[in-house]
Amino acid sequence: MIRERQPFTHASQLGVAIGLLSISAFFIALIVAYSFRLADQPAWERFAVPRLLWLSTVLLAMSSATFEAARYALRRARVSIYRVRVAATIVLAVLFLFAQAGSATQMIAQGVAAAANIHGSAFYMFMGLHGLHLLGGTAWLVVLYRKSATLLAGTETQLRIHRRWAGGAAMYWHFMGVLWAVLFYFLLRWTR
Repeated sequence: MIRERQPFTHASQLGVAIGLLSISAFFIALIVAYSFRLADQPAWERFAVPRLLWLSTVLLAMSSATFEAARYALRRARVSIYRVRVAATIVLAVLFLFAQAGSATQMIAQGVAAAANIHGSAFYMFMGLHGLHLLGGTAWLVVLYRKSATLLAGTETQLRIHRRWAGGAAMYWHFMGVLWAVLFYFLLRWTR
């Protein structure tokens, strides 16, 4: 018998989807607000977009790939491989956050202040708020990694429960990647 797969197989995934809708609304409101504010300020101090932002974008994309590879291993009950791949995802997430902090440091070194330059303010705001949300996702990955230790000698029921939590985490994690791509697009567009 073939079971039809439901879009949300667990209440936690529905909760994550609702949370992502509210995060989307928040960032859309920020983009619109900055768009209007930037339109009112035609003259602004130009600055170079830090190259580390490109590296951080690649790191975040790689972390999505490693997390999907981890989930692939989890679906096949290869817990040891899953744990290694989740750990790699966590490392890439931390490297992303360090690259973002390094980008902010480079902007400060260029003399880009949040108060004096609305474009700089947009960079700091988007990088900071996205970084906080990504830090929350990283904490979720750490919890998954720790809980996965019990799966090495666990039951199929424990695997199913863990797969659901990993599915919710994947929704959140991939959303953070797409969100960063959208934010980065606007940041680049606004500095032209």
